[in-house]
Amino acid sequence: MKDVLKWVVFAGLFTVPLLTLYVENDYFFPFITGKNFGFRIIVDILFAAWILLALYEVKYRPRVSGIVWSFGVLLIIMFLANVFGLHPQSSFWSNFERMDGYVSLIHTFMYMLVLGSVLQTKQEWQRLLNTSLIVAFVVALYGLAQYGGMIEGGNRIDSRLGNAAYMAVYMLFHIFVAFWLFVETRNVLLKLFYGTMAAIFTFVLLETGTRGTAIGLVVGVMVMSAYIGLFGKRFVQYRKYAIGGLILLVLAAGAFIMGRDSAFVQNNYNLSRIANISLQDLEIRGIIWGMAWDGVMERPLLGYGQSNFNYVFNQNYDPRLYAQEQWFDRAHNIFMDWLITGGFLGLIAYLSIFGWCVWYLLVGPLIKPEDETFNVMERGVLLGILAGYFTHNLVVFDNIVSYIFFAIILGLINARVGLIPPAVANYKVDRVIITQFAAPVVAVLLVVGLYVFHVPGMQAAGDIIDAFREPDPALRLKAFEQAVARDSFAQQEVTEQLAQQTISMVRNQQVPEEVRREYAAFTEEQLVRLAEDKPGDARIEVFIGSYYRAIGQLDKAAEHMAIARENSPKKQAIILQQGFIALSEGKNQEAVDFFKEAYELDTRNLEAREYYAASLFYVDQPEAAAALLHSDNESVTDETILQRFAASDFLISSANQFGQYAFAAQLFEHRVRPETGGKQEWIDNAQNWATLAYLYYQNDEAEKAIAVLQEAMSKIPSFEPTATCFIDNLENGRDPQEGCQSQ
Repeated sequence: MKDVLKWVVFAGLFTVPLLTLYVENDYFFPFITGKNFGFRIIVDILFAAWILLALYEVKYRPRVSGIVWSFGVLLIIMFLANVFGLHPQSSFWSNFERMDGYVSLIHTFMYMLVLGSVLQTKQEWQRLLNTSLIVAFVVALYGLAQYGGMIEGGNRIDSRLGNAAYMAVYMLFHIFVAFWLFVETRNVLLKLFYGTMAAIFTFVLLETGTRGTAIGLVVGVMVMSAYIGLFGKRFVQYRKYAIGGLILLVLAAGAFIMGRDSAFVQNNYNLSRIANISLQDLEIRGIIWGMAWDGVMERPLLGYGQSNFNYVFNQNYDPRLYAQEQWFDRAHNIFMDWLITGGFLGLIAYLSIFGWCVWYLLVGPLIKPEDETFNVMERGVLLGILAGYFTHNLVVFDNIVSYIFFAIILGLINARVGLIPPAVANYKVDRVIITQFAAPVVAVLLVVGLYVFHVPGMQAAGDIIDAFREPDPALRLKAFEQAVARDSFAQQEVTEQLAQQTISMVRNQQVPEEVRREYAAFTEEQLVRLAEDKPGDARIEVFIGSYYRAIGQLDKAAEHMAIARENSPKKQAIILQQGFIALSEGKNQEAVDFFKEAYELDTRNLEAREYYAASLFYVDQPEAAAALLHSDNESVTDETILQRFAASDFLISSANQFGQYAFAAQLFEHRVRPETGGKQEWIDNAQNWATLAYLYYQNDEAEKAIAVLQEAMSKIPSFEPTATCFIDNLENGRDPQEGCQSQ
């Protein structure tokens, strides 16, 4: 039995790095859910096997260090923070999109603890790291195929991770894994191989276009090189490499900065993203961090619990973010994220993990030069990866991939510095107790735990995809009903997808009336449940309000938008929705008040300016609408406003509806005149010229209508027959369109 347990533990430890390749296309959020469920299940199994193995053999019992104690304290603090946070279920389980939360945190700890307790020799760690390196090479090749256009992808490489930032930090870890293996081997061919891997991973990282991680790489390599250069007296050759590499890095960085405006850099999308970094790029992040800090001051001790930043973001929303993503769920800064989730206690506990790493790798060896737990080269590489990872997290947040490899690094350090507590080492267990009591109990707990904690979520993730693939509306609804019945942690996402389907079904007259009623009734039931389960969540209220607006229930739409507004008073997107609902209800002045309020929160907001101008026509204030064509903010030009207004069919339609033909004509003049900013697709569109001519006609400017039609004929020859007919009608005092529709 002991050999079987050992095999299960080692197989599990070595399988986890393979998860990077796994994409479960039969699950909702295929790049996220498959990896996370796989990680949790594998860790549960190997952890259960490890408990029994440790009872058999003392050498496999938990090795404890400051890292383990700090991580354990973090788990205790975060448990309390989540229990007393705003929405414990989200804190413990997260959702399909992130698959974060306490469950992921505790599985990361479990994986780290088993790694540091079981892998005890350099050879075992080299096998694990080589396994992960080969997987990373396959992932990098897939990314290079995206880069070369052989596999479909965007401008930024994301490979098997589905997100360029996730790919970047994965490459960051493996650049240093390659460095570690490089210094651990004396084989020249292997050194060449590891050096090549590091170069490939560096190229792929840069082509993810993830600026924070690129800076993290530079910082990490500088820390590694500087440490080896300062303390690597016994490694003369490596010390020379480190010093030379540091100088080369500084020169390369300087050359890159000097050549940032070159065609080579600017014509490469990802290099240009990195080259164009400026302090202004942190402006948006800085606003978000300020909002987060306001939230921290309200709950400084334990914070809000994991996955609850959205409450802080919405309540403290800054109108200057009008043009950004409207529903941030992370502060995108390691300090602010931990302050929000766990308060100052959580942040201190988290930082203490890094503190212990610095103690073991930097401070301890300075105090005790004879300490040979790690040699200088190993310490340099580990300090480099920790510095690079920490820098990356200053502007990005963790995900399952970064959690896994952070656990591997911590496990590697703990394997060297951790000790089995004497009380644990001396504890003896009779084999009969292990086989007849401990093993059955652990096995039952494992099976029950897997079924209760993981299976419902996996089934629901599959049900959503099954629903999407089902062409029959009635059967599609059954799939959604089944997903809801799983009672998983992802009820919000299931309900949101259901509601989106219901909107299209209700509008589709080809769907039987009975089925449409069933969709509407079931969806409303789930939306009510969702609002009750997550009170105070502005995003949910906006979603529900938008749903009711889409199906024409304006009173309920207004009710839920008002609740959303209470939870996020200054978010223009919500106020604009209130304006549109009021407009649809015929409450024109109320709509104007909403649009005006949204506009005045930040007058640079062109969307709010556009809707405010359009609404003014509904209350007979055309002069006020025309005044909005002119900027009252030095950061917005009249030309920018005119360009936005000219592109707005809603604004033009509003002006035309209330007889403001001169205003509408001014916007169409902008569309068709290249010298005033008209885009080519506007200029080449005969309908724009015809509409402009008709607006002139409606405004009693027949001569201008004829002139514009003549100009249109010269620019669009195919328009000549219709234009000629229009002109003939105008010259004879008839409606220009009379008898011309067939031309």
